[in-house]
Amino acid sequence: MKPTILDVAKHAGVSKATVSRVINNNPKVNNEIRERVYAAIEELGYHPSAIARSLASSTSSTLGLILPDITNPYFPVLARGIEDAAHRLGYTLFISNTDNDPKIEQEYIQKMVHQQVGGIILISSILGEDKVNELQELQIPFVLCDRLIQGSPFDTVSIDNYKASYEAVTRLIEQGHTRICHLAGPSLVQSAEMRKQAYSDAMHEHGLESFVRIGSFTYEAGYQLMDSILAETKPSAVFAANDLIALGAMNAIHNRGLNVPGDIAVVGCDDILFAQMSNPTLSTISVPAYQIGVTAVELLVERMRGVKTSEARNVVVEHKFIQRESMNGEDPRT
Repeated sequence: MKPTILDVAKHAGVSKATVSRVINNNPKVNNEIRERVYAAIEELGYHPSAIARSLASSTSSTLGLILPDITNPYFPVLARGIEDAAHRLGYTLFISNTDNDPKIEQEYIQKMVHQQVGGIILISSILGEDKVNELQELQIPFVLCDRLIQGSPFDTVSIDNYKASYEAVTRLIEQGHTRICHLAGPSLVQSAEMRKQAYSDAMHEHGLESFVRIGSFTYEAGYQLMDSILAETKPSAVFAANDLIALGAMNAIHNRGLNVPGDIAVVGCDDILFAQMSNPTLSTISVPAYQIGVTAVELLVERMRGVKTSEARNVVVEHKFIQRESMNGEDPRT
């Protein structure tokens, strides 16, 4: 049975009227009582219907953005696109960083709902069917970026991760590489899984053996994974699930006394600024993060303002392959 406002009042040791005043941000409620009520709401998992009604009528002028890792250079660009679009449309943006922790992610979602944000743009650390059902119960508009789930009822914005990754691996194969390893992102992240699947399919379809190592979307993971591989064998090329992993791998290669691209070619994904500044410069899949952010806000605000469609809108923005110095030879498609 779902908790009621009376359950919250009993749990917090206050009246129903006090709970209602807290939910509606009445300034006359003192901070100690306000915190007690918020704690009770979170502990019981209560979703106030008053908030749902205010959100449905789009009375809020604030949006929420929940990011998995603000230190990853990809996400500040995406956040800037979201912030610029929100400002242009007259909304204030609240940004929260989860450090890829599902518990922290859930806490921020609840806090944003309690603060009556009009809608949330979510880049989830873990997004499964149970999580989607929980989000639906909140009765608040969500837009999902980058990390998606099949059959989701929410609007989404992303590149075609499978197509982009398949293209990147195929380019390496066309340049004569047969020993290509993949440094993958976290297994529970959908974009990482799609990139890994595309790599495996491209290798299989060309009669080549797959070689996958799984880690986090970090520079440190790229270095450690690559260094452990080089302790055992030497691939001719690396396809990394993002640019931070690729840059870490390149440093590990150099520290082993090998050359990029002469000994090992490296390709990343995202086209963060550091990809253009590395030595050699990094070949990568360019993901239009700013455009993804702008599009996400436009979809979210439309939902907040009452746009109704029978199905979720899945917007796929175009990626671009950028060949730089970390790949051997001439681009076979130019």
